[in-house]
Amino acid sequence: MKVLYLSALFLPLVLGSNDFTVGVGKDENTGKKGLGFDPSSIHPAAGDFIVWEFRSGSHSAVQSTFDNPCTPMDGGFNSGVQTVADSLGVDAPGLPTVRLLVNDSQPLWFFDQAGGLCTQGAVISVNPSATQTDAGFKANAASAVASNTTSSSPSSAASAPNSASSGSASASASGSDSAAPAGASQPSGSGAEQVLAGGAYGVALLAVLWALL
Repeated sequence: MKVLYLSALFLPLVLGSNDFTVGVGKDENTGKKGLGFDPSSIHPAAGDFIVWEFRSGSHSAVQSTFDNPCTPMDGGFNSGVQTVADSLGVDAPGLPTVRLLVNDSQPLWFFDQAGGLCTQGAVISVNPSATQTDAGFKANAASAVASNTTSSSPSSAASAPNSASSGSASASASGSDSAAPAGASQPSGSGAEQVLAGGAYGVALLAVLWALL
């Protein structure tokens, strides 16, 4: 009975999340190297991960806002600039990745700052709403003035919501040539959660409670 109870309680912590892999620098229409993100709109749930997977050239995934798609959000997530050799295939194994934990179901907005093509559609919406739509975000990007400053340093945190319509997320790095050391996590505060890859937190907590009972 103890085994069943603990398994039911903590299994979601270990197995309950899903990965949403997004190709950065990959054309979602052709499936080849190119402009933007593939896919350019996703709908993860709280506890799911966005896995940014970088293609040839220099690219980054930088958090912005619905109203200002091509300007980094203060304190927002920044993958850092990822540079991949042109010789690598579009879906070559071992491409650099950065993982981002989604903390809630509120909308999040990102653009490829390093690619410099935000106004041409290099943006992605995460959980767009009925009032802040994916189409509206892309229209705002098309008429935006892009930021002239590109940061090559990854952020250690995605900020707390700036408004009721802003979601929050937590960053960690994984894969080869990732933007930060493997197992990097958000500092506490600012609505952030620490990230331990692969459900290690749930496993460790389960082991401790098992020993106590």
